[in-house]
Amino acid sequence: MTKYNILEYNTIGDKMKQKDIIVITGGAGNIAKAVIEKYLQNNCIVIATDIKEEGHEEFTNNVNYMYCKCDVTDIESINCLKQKIEEEHNRITHFISMAGDAIGTDLQGIENVTIADVDKTIKLNLSSHIYMTIALLPLLKNEKNSNKSIVYVSSINALRAYSEPVYSASKAALYGFTKGILKDMGKLEIRVNTISPGTILRPHEVLKNEQTNGEYAKKRPQPKYKDFALNTDIADAMFCITNVMQKMVGQNIVIDAGQSA
Repeated sequence: MTKYNILEYNTIGDKMKQKDIIVITGGAGNIAKAVIEKYLQNNCIVIATDIKEEGHEEFTNNVNYMYCKCDVTDIESINCLKQKIEEEHNRITHFISMAGDAIGTDLQGIENVTIADVDKTIKLNLSSHIYMTIALLPLLKNEKNSNKSIVYVSSINALRAYSEPVYSASKAALYGFTKGILKDMGKLEIRVNTISPGTILRPHEVLKNEQTNGEYAKKRPQPKYKDFALNTDIADAMFCITNVMQKMVGQNIVIDAGQSA
């Protein structure tokens, strides 16, 4: 039995309104933590997934939060997640697809990347988003809320030459997938957009970064406006895309303090 109340009181017209249900992959990551907090603050039900068991403990006492371990590169694991959501709600309002990372030898450049790491990188950073979209689409279709959407998290690696060639290509292809499904999703009244973050810090890392005089920063393209973006910047943009800018469709929103400019 669910631990949260799926209805909220709406004083306008004294009606009960169903809460938005947000599914977030890569839920144990830096950016995801700020995104989860943003939606919980706005009284949404958040279902976060990650392959990791740990990394989400700060939200476990929130009655609107549920964490499900899921390997988004594995079809059986995805189907188990889908079944859990069906049993609890049988609908979702917004799907935020964040899982991804640069892997192994891809970090060493094209001369050193192995075929095995090519396959792993593409599967995590592109195929998994497609798998999850196919699996969750029926639950998005079941949502009666007229505002429903998908947001994929790409990267500025898709826009500029930052090495990590297979990761970069996968992130570029993710935006291509966004464009590729627009027509079909439009018929279903589901908006699709992409966010491309640059180097992202947690708020407490800003001071640390200044104190080390940029050892970390020297390894990344430099921002052209103040400091690197924060995970809270991505969370604010994400909420704006899903809940505020309801005519935004097929866009790639870059948030990198000018790193890719």
